[in-house]
Amino acid sequence: MRSAAVDVVTMDGLGLIGTLGFVVPAALLVGLVLGAVVRDRRLHAREERLAQDVAADEPTGTTGAPRAD
Repeated sequence: MRSAAVDVVTMDGLGLIGTLGFVVPAALLVGLVLGAVVRDRRLHAREERLAQDVAADEPTGTTGAPRAD
């Protein structure tokens, strides 16, 4: 009966290792994907702000005297 208890403990340990071997890489992958999405959204927002700032700085229409061609 002693070996049966050891087998159960060994199987529980292997199950734990197998579970961690699946959950930890999956959690890392989810974290990397979420980090990439957040980074992409921040970069896109920065580019949009820059485009709006550039558009706001550009002159619109005539600013006074007509051109002398």
